[in-house]
Amino acid sequence: MEISKNSVDKAGKQLRQERSNETALDILAAWRNKHVYALRIAFNLLKRHTDKVEKNATYGQRLKRVNSILHKLERFSTMKLSKLQDIGGCRVILSNYNKLISLNTRLEKSKSISLVKNYITAPKDDGYRGIHLIYSCGSRDTTYAGLKIEFQLRTKLQHAWATAVEIIDSFEGQNLKLGKGSKKWQRFFYLVADEFASFEQLPLHDNTIKDRLSEIKQLCEDLNVVDKLRGYPLVTQRASDNKNHDKYLKDANFFILALMTKQAHIQIRSFKEPGEAQDFYIEQEKMYINNPSVNILMVKMDSIKQIKKSYPNYFADSKVFLEALVQILEK
Repeated sequence: MEISKNSVDKAGKQLRQERSNETALDILAAWRNKHVYALRIAFNLLKRHTDKVEKNATYGQRLKRVNSILHKLERFSTMKLSKLQDIGGCRVILSNYNKLISLNTRLEKSKSISLVKNYITAPKDDGYRGIHLIYSCGSRDTTYAGLKIEFQLRTKLQHAWATAVEIIDSFEGQNLKLGKGSKKWQRFFYLVADEFASFEQLPLHDNTIKDRLSEIKQLCEDLNVVDKLRGYPLVTQRASDNKNHDKYLKDANFFILALMTKQAHIQIRSFKEPGEAQDFYIEQEKMYINNPSVNILMVKMDSIKQIKKSYPNYFADSKVFLEALVQILEK
């Protein structure tokens, strides 16, 4: 489907009023699908630079979920859908801050990087840390020229924090990523983010708090954090209508994940062709668009093992976060 930016922006306005508008959702999906090419070019650039810094970094590539796009349009009422800069996204997790900064320095020198947001020197109000950059596709083909892809750079510990937030959002219905949820959960993650920053000798968001450790311990007890994070069991099931799915899976690198939090269950469907994956993605999103207990995500990866490393929240895997939290609780 060939679409104009004007029709994309009209669809965005319609979806603000009616989330399940079928025609508008199809236009959004077609616009999102255009980003697959730019995402591939952006990822190649990111990996080329990252390999110079850390060979065993963890990567992720994804097309933004419809619900996430709609939340953003609802939060920023004047924003145009065609102007969103993170419909396609690449993520890289590095072992430590020095390597992250080294990679960031390399990327900033690229002519295709137009915007940098450093949430490490200036953390978000909720405690989130990482560096975000915007890649602008320089293709000669006007179909793709200028499409934006977001890069997210995080350390392993920063990624563990963000993962735990997403797990609590999914299983406790908190919406902390959107600035919502209970004050206790907000306060817990805010304080833990500063404690994690101190582990990495990075700037604190608030160095005036005198009893951060004791407050974290009390909130941890009040919210039953450790038991909850340890107690979200998930069973990975490969869901497919294809009789030769296991063979098909080996050759595939597009995956659709469906996390069903009420059933503590994840389904994974694999595809070799991006077009088939994109069609199935929007079909599933339409089906569950008004069901907050089901999260759908499309990623481009080489294996399920890689998905688990890059998107552990979909498997309720908070192991790294819990290990660091236990260190705090034992102080």
